[in-house]
Amino acid sequence: MKKILFSSSVLIYCLLIAITSNAQMTDVPADVQKAFDEHFKNATIARWAPIQDSYVACFTQGQGYKDAYFTNEGEFKGVGRYISTDLLPISAQEKINSNYSNYEVTELYQFEGVESGISFFAVLKNAKNELTLKIDAVGDVSYSKKNKVKDGAKMSEPLAANSKH
Repeated sequence: MKKILFSSSVLIYCLLIAITSNAQMTDVPADVQKAFDEHFKNATIARWAPIQDSYVACFTQGQGYKDAYFTNEGEFKGVGRYISTDLLPISAQEKINSNYSNYEVTELYQFEGVESGISFFAVLKNAKNELTLKIDAVGDVSYSKKNKVKDGAKMSEPLAANSKH
């Protein structure tokens, strides 16, 4: 009897997960899907996310998760992925270490844009503040945002399935 009850519970749980995951599926325009398929052959899509006037495909191809960005019309804009600090160019590492020595790098995202080339987005945090920086390959900061850290504040979930490579 216990085995039947356990099996029934597992089956119901699996059905609920399947139903809720299907409810969260995003309809992607055919042009966007076609552009993705052309740029990323043999990729496995984890999910699509609509943001502003575009779509982001979170996918795997080889090792790790990546994000591909497309306009609503299917124009490819770039690809990004979470990286570890050892994959950041040395000059950028040195500038972060010297200019933000009282901060810890908590997230690092590499974006390779069709028009803008490679840039990095870093989230740095200390006990009082959280900084978001846009950094180029030599470590020059072109964008900066500072927020006060609230007690018990939870970091937002990144697009690339919260994995760092």
